[in-house]
Amino acid sequence: MLRRTRPYVLEHARALTAAACLLVLVVLLGLTGPLLLGQLVDLAATAGGAPLAPRALSIPVAPDARGVLALAGLFVAAVVLGFLLEATLGLLMGRVGVAIVLRLKADLFAKILGLDPGFFREYPVGRLLARVESDTEALKNLFTATALQALRAVLTFVGIFATMLVFDWRVTLVTAPVLLLLVLATVGFVRLVRRLYTETRRALAAITAHVAEVVQGIAVIQHHDYGPAVAARLEALDERRYRLDARASLLNQGWWGFFAFAETALVAAVIGVGAAQVVAGALTLGTLVVFIEYVRQAFMPVALLSEFVSQVQQGLVSAERVLGILALEPEVARAPDARPVGRLAQGVRLEGVSFAYEAGRPVLHDVSFEVPRGKRVALVGPSGGGKSTLVGLLLRFHDPAAGRITVDGEDLRALDRDAWRRRCGLVLQEVTLFPGTVRENLTVFDEEADPAALARALALTGAQALVDRLPGGLDAALTERGQNLSHGERQLLSLARALVHDPDLLVLDEATSAVDPRTEARIARAVERLLEGRTALVVAHRLATVRRCDEIVVVEGGRVVERGTHEALWARGGAYRRLARLQFTELEGADAGGSGRRPALEGAGVAT
Repeated sequence: MLRRTRPYVLEHARALTAAACLLVLVVLLGLTGPLLLGQLVDLAATAGGAPLAPRALSIPVAPDARGVLALAGLFVAAVVLGFLLEATLGLLMGRVGVAIVLRLKADLFAKILGLDPGFFREYPVGRLLARVESDTEALKNLFTATALQALRAVLTFVGIFATMLVFDWRVTLVTAPVLLLLVLATVGFVRLVRRLYTETRRALAAITAHVAEVVQGIAVIQHHDYGPAVAARLEALDERRYRLDARASLLNQGWWGFFAFAETALVAAVIGVGAAQVVAGALTLGTLVVFIEYVRQAFMPVALLSEFVSQVQQGLVSAERVLGILALEPEVARAPDARPVGRLAQGVRLEGVSFAYEAGRPVLHDVSFEVPRGKRVALVGPSGGGKSTLVGLLLRFHDPAAGRITVDGEDLRALDRDAWRRRCGLVLQEVTLFPGTVRENLTVFDEEADPAALARALALTGAQALVDRLPGGLDAALTERGQNLSHGERQLLSLARALVHDPDLLVLDEATSAVDPRTEARIARAVERLLEGRTALVVAHRLATVRRCDEIVVVEGGRVVERGTHEALWARGGAYRRLARLQFTELEGADAGGSGRRPALEGAGVAT
């Protein structure tokens, strides 16, 4: 994790160097307090007539009231200065941590935007929200408070042990075995709870994902009265997280109880050994006080390390998740030597294309057809036949496993991926609109979009009348996913958006489905104007939308089974005609209230 986050950390090398210096000062001031306190006790003992044995690391002061006041002033100054430096250190590390995580979050989001569609099938919305928000926040804590306190604990522990050795190695030997056992016990505790905290983090991510998915599908859940089952599922997830949290809490409480007992026992041992040396005159009372304070302070770093185990483990798990996504590479990467894409001159050709999402399960087999410049080609066939996969390959969301796709005779893989996508206009069945104005959605937030091109797109698709009706026109605000518009209105805006940047190739994927017949006719007229004189690939289940295409390609089981015009395919009586018969039979059955009356298929075929 340190190796892979090094670029983020090195950006703040100066601030981190300053923080390291402040941390050393804070630790030294913390070690100074017991020394001053011990010397004060020795001065008090001297004033009472008790003999003063030599002691190490003392400050030369007069053994009188003035010396006592001087040491007391130094003690107060050390405490106040330590507090101020610690506050400054916290602010500095807080700024560094936030800056690191902001860049990490930006890089993570940019990486997600560039990954293949298959990634989003594996990572639903809830999991991605957890990665971008909660996991990066856990990393921020790891970079700031947790890292700072852990390093401080280590430095304090080492400093205390070294100072105790300077004072009296014999008393130090009494404490050393116990402190060593505590360190070993802490290591064992970390290993014990690491898996537990990993499971707790996963349980929390599962709850977040479940809630996000429920909110997205709330209409279906309410319609089918699925609420109790959804609530029961959430209760089960909460119960699992509760059990994991309860186990972690019990371990932590037991750990703190063990520490309290060990601290009391060790302080008692130090008093027992040190008191005998004080009576014998080999050790001053102040030195014994120093040892007692240091023993108590030595427990705190080890205790804090164990307390920070939860945060450290959460940070490590979050780091694995975030860095795991950052390490992913898109299946279709940008070629460093990619050639620029010019205006389409000849057309697009698929030559023997095969493809599989999973090894051993091909979804396309040796598919070949052409979309000549200025022509319309339709893809039809049953669901699951491979039409959407062909669209994904054409837009280069994937690369063929075999065969190739050429643009004006050049392999698509040799061309600039992003430039090619910008030359394609895409209209999907499920329209995506973003919170913002109509203008921003039509230009996809491109501030340099040509206003004249925007006006032409609205006029050509007939969407200008819709924009004129909206309060504010192009500056009218759209809600999330355009929910303040009807489906047909959203589809009209989607058609206009596809034209704003004057694409060379239009790809329409079920652009007239999921609407009522009147709206479908309105959109069909807009599509007809949209396609006039343009190169287009039209994907449709409704065969009425492909009648005017120059060629129809029938895809079944990942293979091209027929090609030709509507009239030729109907006359052939093959797969296309079977699709038409099935579709019109279903439509007639619905119109007849399920009476089973069959339409005049030949007439329907001619008039489609």
